[in-house]
Amino acid sequence: MEYMSTGSDSKEEIDLLLTNLNMSEVIDIMENLYPDGDLAVYEDSLIAMCEEANQNEETAESLLFCEREVSLMSSVKYGTVEDLLAFANQVSNTAKQFKGCRQQESGILLNMITPKNGRYQIDSDVLLFPWKLTYRNIGSDFIPRGAFGKVYLAQDRETKKRMACKLVPVEQFKPSDVEIQACFRHENIAELYGAILWDETIHLFMEAGEGGSVMEKLESCGPMREFEIIWVTKHILKGLDFLHSKRIIHHDIKPSNIVFMSTKAVLVDFGLSVQMTEDIYYPKDLRGTEIYMSPEVILCRGHTTKADIYSMGATIIHMQTGIPPWVNRYPRSAYPSYLYIIHKQAPPLEDIAEDCSTAMRLMLEAALERNPNHRLSAADLLKHEALHPPPEEQPRCQSLDSALFERKRLLARKELQLPENITDSSLCTGSMEESDLLKRQRSLYIDLGALAGYFNIVRGPPALEYD
Repeated sequence: MEYMSTGSDSKEEIDLLLTNLNMSEVIDIMENLYPDGDLAVYEDSLIAMCEEANQNEETAESLLFCEREVSLMSSVKYGTVEDLLAFANQVSNTAKQFKGCRQQESGILLNMITPKNGRYQIDSDVLLFPWKLTYRNIGSDFIPRGAFGKVYLAQDRETKKRMACKLVPVEQFKPSDVEIQACFRHENIAELYGAILWDETIHLFMEAGEGGSVMEKLESCGPMREFEIIWVTKHILKGLDFLHSKRIIHHDIKPSNIVFMSTKAVLVDFGLSVQMTEDIYYPKDLRGTEIYMSPEVILCRGHTTKADIYSMGATIIHMQTGIPPWVNRYPRSAYPSYLYIIHKQAPPLEDIAEDCSTAMRLMLEAALERNPNHRLSAADLLKHEALHPPPEEQPRCQSLDSALFERKRLLARKELQLPENITDSSLCTGSMEESDLLKRQRSLYIDLGALAGYFNIVRGPPALEYD
């Protein structure tokens, strides 16, 4: 019998081992172990033992996973960003299991919300209100409404803290809806407070833009003045500069995703955002709202963070005119899709407002440059002269309260400067109509100022400067 190949270097050692090995003893041992000469029994037992061991290992792993799953899904509690992301992944992976009403809510909170014995209940701990009790649908036919969730104004009953609460059906929820806001903090990015699963809906609590969105301002007040546009643009470009430094593409810059805080404007809705792992992002599908999309996004052949800059330029045009780009020249009724138009005719320089300043027009041309390689970055646009106008060329930025004070001061000055030879009767009769008009104007200011004071409505840039 040949035990080793002749070419083996260990042949001599094997031969020496066989020479000194007492084979009869080995045979006796084997006969005692297997009296019937059947090795199959032992083989089966070995297989069974292996399967049992594997099953035990799998059971242990599944128990660990189930324990983690139960710990995340059993209550509402404070946690880390990692806990929140694990909760989001778990909800996304097991969305089909949430059928019918859940008896208890579950979720992970980062800050600003205090769970009570593992509970945070709608109506008893937090109240939800429609974001707008009355909604004017002016021009919104041109803007596709988000189908990913509704936004409510939430107020904690104990602390009176007001928040935005976005409701996302669990089957449509994706971890990316919370990932960017949870992992990256910046003053111009709405802060995420936590995510709670209640019934079959994910409730995302975040920093509230109580002044509403730019879209709501455009629909209710019409086009914005240039100094307002400058203020909003500077805040959003700061947020974009931060995101782009982290290689993150927002993918959905538009008026409805820019909201006003008391002293700043912030970006919201990061459901379409991605973090690039290479120099160019190659998408599998279209991301964004078509009317603000850049030409390279529409082509789906790869794009970079410069796509957000183009969308910001399109958003500025919308703020200037009150109407999105392309819509005046290509009505929505005749052109159900703008993708082909953007692909062939971008950029929409013809849609820039006629009263746009020269500096702002130059900035828009740089932001809407068709070739992304020649398009300015957010950091470069922040240095553009259009965002730093001389103070004498821009009106003073006032809130309604400061405007009321200024109005009273001017009225008092006019009364003091009246000619002394005017009698009391002429003063009363000759300026009666003007007094009534001024009184009505003052009452309007008082009413609006009171509303602004009670509800913290954003009235515009808070200071003399635009920083």
